[in-house]
Amino acid sequence: MAGGKKDHTECGPGILLWVAFFSSVAGALFCGTEVILSFSGRTLCHAQTCAVVEEFSLFSRPVFSFFALAYFLLQALLLWNCLRQRLSTLWLLLAIASAALGAEAVLLGRQFVDYHMHCPFCLTVAFFVLTSTLSIMVLTRHFWAFAPVLGVAIALLVTPLSIKPLAFSATKRIYRGTPTEKWILIYAPNCPHCHEVLSFCESLSDIDLLLCPKRRALAFLHLLGVNGVPVLVVDRGGEKRVLVGSGFILHYLKQGERHEVPEGLLAPSGVCEEGRKCEPLNEGHDLPLLNPF
Repeated sequence: MAGGKKDHTECGPGILLWVAFFSSVAGALFCGTEVILSFSGRTLCHAQTCAVVEEFSLFSRPVFSFFALAYFLLQALLLWNCLRQRLSTLWLLLAIASAALGAEAVLLGRQFVDYHMHCPFCLTVAFFVLTSTLSIMVLTRHFWAFAPVLGVAIALLVTPLSIKPLAFSATKRIYRGTPTEKWILIYAPNCPHCHEVLSFCESLSDIDLLLCPKRRALAFLHLLGVNGVPVLVVDRGGEKRVLVGSGFILHYLKQGERHEVPEGLLAPSGVCEEGRKCEPLNEGHDLPLLNPF
């Protein structure tokens, strides 16, 4: 205390400290239970979304739970020292809280912005993190610690791993009739197989087709590990399917997903790859190159 002003970095008893402490303890108990259950092949989260979200991660849920357990235990210990007047400042706690909020912004941002699903277990952990860290930040009044978290959240929003930017990159749209699906065709102007697909699409009476040049879809193709075109992204009521090569694409467009894929189409056919000669057109489909779409 100096000059009549309160030093908000000093530890002292207060309801916010107790809220942060009990939230940390509860988080440690929750994550510790998950770690213990994992040794016998059990889990606290039985929702299918938990398993799907886990597939997107490099680490399993028990590993993440162990790291979260260590974080909550460390934070609870520092808060206890504050409550017992054994620590003179909250700067270390503030640094940990800021890092935790940043991590949660990434984890939850990926789930809601990219995966379009959430993991109940992750949301529970996030609740304990937010409750404890926000209490610490309000107590210290150092709200600048929110700045990195806000930056991370904005970065996630403007760089989603979804096909929405792919739709925005389309240069032309063909829409007529009452289509039940939306298609995005990734093409190259000098690809005869792309024109073969487009020629068939132009004969359809019910169609909603977006044409996207390959040069504007490089990030999407790289993410999928796809080098050639044509590529058709099928969006049917939110369920998406990616078809590579005119063989797959034309079979789907002609027969529909109710039919089995013939043995000859188990590998993509009718593909043009960068730096390699395009596969020949199917017999009877020697189409002249159309003008670039």
